[in-house]
Amino acid sequence: MLIPKYWAQYKQRFELSGTADNTSDTFNSKQATIKRYGWSDVSQAEALSHAKSRVRETHNRWLAGEDILRRERREEYNASNGIPIREEIISEHDFPENELSNNSAAVTKLIVTRNSYGAQVANVDNIAIIDVDNKDLLGHLYPEHYSSNGFMPAIPTYQSKPSSKLKIWVFILVFILIASVIAWLGLSWLWLLAVMFGVTAYLWQQASQRDKAHAQKYTDDIASLLPYMTDVIKKRVANHPTERFRLYQTPAGFRIIATHDTIAPSDELVAEWFEYFHADANYVRLSQIQQCFRARLTAKPWRMGEVEGKKLTKDIPAKNFWFGSNNIDVDSSIEQRQDELKARKQWIVDYDRFAQGYRTCHYVESFAGKEASHQLESVAIKAFVDWHDRACRVDKALPMA
Repeated sequence: MLIPKYWAQYKQRFELSGTADNTSDTFNSKQATIKRYGWSDVSQAEALSHAKSRVRETHNRWLAGEDILRRERREEYNASNGIPIREEIISEHDFPENELSNNSAAVTKLIVTRNSYGAQVANVDNIAIIDVDNKDLLGHLYPEHYSSNGFMPAIPTYQSKPSSKLKIWVFILVFILIASVIAWLGLSWLWLLAVMFGVTAYLWQQASQRDKAHAQKYTDDIASLLPYMTDVIKKRVANHPTERFRLYQTPAGFRIIATHDTIAPSDELVAEWFEYFHADANYVRLSQIQQCFRARLTAKPWRMGEVEGKKLTKDIPAKNFWFGSNNIDVDSSIEQRQDELKARKQWIVDYDRFAQGYRTCHYVESFAGKEASHQLESVAIKAFVDWHDRACRVDKALPMA
């Protein structure tokens, strides 16, 4: 797993003599301030040394005339920027295949981190977890009604029918005609207002009926996803009798855990599962970057009633603060850093307390192929699943968030 324990930032300003370009009136840049992150599993000092070496490497490319990115920015899911995910490590666990074995014989390793918005996340090295979003399933099952670009509005987006547009043009022409007649006859404009109010009321009623129909269809379509997902898994284990899966429902989708065997994220079979189950593209990318599988353990803050009740802010303070007592943000003063750290620590205490009142998913059903159903379950996988279910409070009668 690629989850560094230590992070550092380093920034340096470089000077370069400006020279005129013989073919244009532009000048080369005379200076550049380069900032890079560094990381390490050994120490804070090594993380800083790594950051400095990355700055030097970038500086050399700048001197060679390459167009460089001067400051690395946070990108959601670390999209193609080559930087490991930056999350605070909360705890580490080992799940041995034999309960009597020591840690060196562990077959499954787990690291619990706190993500960018404050939730706790399980990162496991060899137990496949597949994250599926409702929006992806809706786009797959009902492409004519839902956006296929990853965005799903609260009310589905439907294609405008030509007949609807025709009605609008008809009403516009009618208004123009009525206004012309009133002006020609010298009648009161109150007649036009009366017609406009009447038509507006009619259009409002029609729009309300369409909204209700759309909302009902959305509700019905969401309800159809669980039967669809269970059917998909049943077909999978029927065609692959050695496989076994556990299905969970989350607030906005599904979580599937493969329980028949351990497997690496880079395995071709994992890519096959991701495609077959319509896994979330961002999740797939992050699994590949971190070389592990992930599962959120605690609630998303904005789904918690305490946020709406103003007992907790939606955003965790100091999102750009990199962890470690000696890890000073090069763009912040010591006083500012201390205030941010204090606010962050208090937010985490409050959040962890409130999060006890929510579950992140609930267990639906297990599915096993004919051959898998007769095989003994892995001790390590069973231990992890039990741990996962307790951490996510799947059996508790709590609201999902």
